[in-house]
Amino acid sequence: MSPTVQRRKFLAALGASVASLSGCVGNLPGGGDDVDRTIYVGAYHWGFVIFDKSGEEQERVSLQRNDVLRVVSFNTGASQAVQSLPASIRDALPDHEALEERNEERIPPPTDGDFHELLEEANEQYPDHSLAIIPSGQVHMGGGMMMHPVALPQNATRPVVRQVGATRRGDYTLSCLTYCGYGHPYMEIDGGIIVT
Repeated sequence: MSPTVQRRKFLAALGASVASLSGCVGNLPGGGDDVDRTIYVGAYHWGFVIFDKSGEEQERVSLQRNDVLRVVSFNTGASQAVQSLPASIRDALPDHEALEERNEERIPPPTDGDFHELLEEANEQYPDHSLAIIPSGQVHMGGGMMMHPVALPQNATRPVVRQVGATRRGDYTLSCLTYCGYGHPYMEIDGGIIVT
């Protein structure tokens, strides 16, 4: 059998496997009742917003040990992905100006350059983000990671849906591991998830 035919068979099998798994997360992002809690996490320059299913913004998410958490994550700049979210989440998203104000409140001003100009440059040059959920106070990719990094590109057409188990007690940080300009080191929510 030629390498081309083998490759085609492999890709066909892979496509069938992906198609068979696609029903596991339901038709709507965050749909399904096999989880204890669903949250929606939007990544923006240089922060995250967390919502519950009703669209209410959450500062912290509290879980019990062994809860199953569904995380629906998206880049707020990915218009197609945002449009596929439930209306309650789309309507709750702060606009660009409100998110910029949040940044100015929590990120130190640059020693050289204008904050707004650096943000616009980042939006243009570094449009992609990622989301990882790691134990607070640990080095990225350390042990006990709750959710390995998922890519959140600006050109995504759908949110990324992951189910994770809250198997270890502690505080977890939501963090971007994709360089996205000046404010990248501040793109995290320390203790954004608490497992008791």
